[in-house]
Amino acid sequence: MLKRSVFIAVFIVAVCCQAFAQKSDDAAFRSIVKQMLDAQTDFDAAALDKIYTADFIEISPAGEFDPREKVLGFYKPELKPDPAKVNVSVDASDFSIRNYEKTAIVITKLTFNVTADGQQVPPRNMRAMAVFRKENGAWKIASVQYTGIRPAPPKSQGK
Repeated sequence: MLKRSVFIAVFIVAVCCQAFAQKSDDAAFRSIVKQMLDAQTDFDAAALDKIYTADFIEISPAGEFDPREKVLGFYKPELKPDPAKVNVSVDASDFSIRNYEKTAIVITKLTFNVTADGQQVPPRNMRAMAVFRKENGAWKIASVQYTGIRPAPPKSQGK
């Protein structure tokens, strides 16, 4: 009976520790996605360099295959649009996180809010699927694929 009680106690502790680690990783994934979005809108290639794996690849919203160096080159600070002319913010929501211990898949909805020449552009939505992998003990993004979300068709005006 004592062996059974000890086994049950050890099992419960192991399950609780795994659940705690899972919640901690989920928070890390959300934080890293936010860091990526902030770095992209700030054209901070150095910040992206820190959160992308050495073999990072991206499938762009246009469906193009972009290796790590091309992506980092796109976000060079000198290529950032003039903030007086274009201002972009991005919100991430609707997270789906699947953690497989050494890798994880994170899917999120991105909402882009753009102001161009002082005019608010209608928000644009996109899904992003990021593959995370541990590199040197830290979670990093190994791949991202972006897919546009079609705007809802206009509601018909019935009589």
